[in-house]
Amino acid sequence: MKRLLLFVLSAVSCIALYARLSTNDSLLSVYDKEIARAKVYTAQRQARIDSLKALQPLTDILRLRIAREYQHFQSDSSRAYYLTLSEAEEPVRSQAFIGLLQLLTYSGHYAIAFELLDNPERPSISSVDGYKAIWLLYQEAANTTLTPQFGQKKWEHTAIQYYDSLEMALEKDASHSVESRLWLEQYRAQDRADWETAIQYNHLLLNRTTPDENLWAILAYGQAMLYEKAGNQEKRTEWLIRSAITDVRCGITDNGSSWLIAKYCYENEDIKRAYRISNYTLTNASFFNAPTRYVQTYALGHTIGEKYEHNLLQSNSNLVIALTALAIMLFVLILLVVYSLHQNRRLSVLNSQLSAINAQLTVANQVKEQYLCRYLEVYSDYIRRLTTMARKAGEKDTTAFMNREMENFYRAFDDTFLSLYGTFVEDFNALLKPEARLTPKPGERMTVEMRIFALILLGIDSSAKIAELLCYSPNTISNYRVKIKNNALGNRNEFEGQIHALAARNSP
Repeated sequence: MKRLLLFVLSAVSCIALYARLSTNDSLLSVYDKEIARAKVYTAQRQARIDSLKALQPLTDILRLRIAREYQHFQSDSSRAYYLTLSEAEEPVRSQAFIGLLQLLTYSGHYAIAFELLDNPERPSISSVDGYKAIWLLYQEAANTTLTPQFGQKKWEHTAIQYYDSLEMALEKDASHSVESRLWLEQYRAQDRADWETAIQYNHLLLNRTTPDENLWAILAYGQAMLYEKAGNQEKRTEWLIRSAITDVRCGITDNGSSWLIAKYCYENEDIKRAYRISNYTLTNASFFNAPTRYVQTYALGHTIGEKYEHNLLQSNSNLVIALTALAIMLFVLILLVVYSLHQNRRLSVLNSQLSAINAQLTVANQVKEQYLCRYLEVYSDYIRRLTTMARKAGEKDTTAFMNREMENFYRAFDDTFLSLYGTFVEDFNALLKPEARLTPKPGERMTVEMRIFALILLGIDSSAKIAELLCYSPNTISNYRVKIKNNALGNRNEFEGQIHALAARNSP
């Protein structure tokens, strides 16, 4: 029972793993297609920004919208619009300041962000978004070495202080905002390393937005990081790809997930895809102007590029080898074709010569058979004439005389015929039923029936003519023919045709 349970659990785990791998492969295919259309999406985002900039008058609220559109698209333009709102009325001024802190954090300009926080004239911050932005700044600074002049421990300590402030702000706002309550519970779960609970709350936050929004891409990236903490690498990869797909579709150039996907592809020997994604990430980092992204992607992109070039050289080398082998095979094939054509021409000449020889042999056989038949006619006529002359001369026993001459005639016929068709006796018997097969008498080489069908083989089909040659009556010859055909092994009507066919088989 335990073994069965283990088998079932193993099978379920394998099926689940295959399903996840299949999902990630499908998502990567979608991501490839979206990257191919990335310029279309960025052009759409730029057109949307241009349409906002064309509106008049350009109010502070409109500038704030433009700054936010630029925030994950082009950091310099976004910062410029945020800075124009430093003297704006509240709450636009505070919202612009929070947005600028977020922008500086995402782009890796921590030193500038700290200077803004130390400015006594900055707006006071007491909102959830404000504490979240400051907490995120110190947390990100603690995880990087871009600004070593600041102490990492100081950042971590300050991050904890602002986390406490953020938690208090979330508790205060939780009664009014579902999102704040979900954020609060997620942060508390993270604080106690309860990653599965944190994943569930983040999933609820994901459900409150849609995959065509930039916030969804940020939450999806966070979901991937939570799955990484939980030790589920396949789900981490899945949510990274989902985040990256939304980044592309939203025309976002501040890509936090794409370089991790490039690394994943590189580690799984998918070098071509890793090279394509890393180039896309580096191009976006250059356009967005984010030092953090450069640090994250440059070294990896360089490594992937070297591997890709190595594979490309290897592929080119293999291609050269394959083409060389193909050229050799083609050359050998040409030689074989030429040789085959030459042999075909020789065979054609030989066939022509053989046909001519066969034609000559056919003519010779026909002549030979004609002469043999003529010889038999003359011989049998000669015997009859001798018998007639003996009778006129008063020979008493002309029958004995004729029998002696006919025996000589049959013996000469048998010897002459079998010298031309040596296997006729065996071939003739092979056409008869076993019990009807004939054996010549002692001193003879063929029976009467064999002689009859020997003449048929030579082309003499008339029973009267055969009777004349062999000195029998036509009825006797006909009876012999009927008897033999009745004992044929096959179709009796085809027997004489088979006899004619023996001429080709026995022809010398």
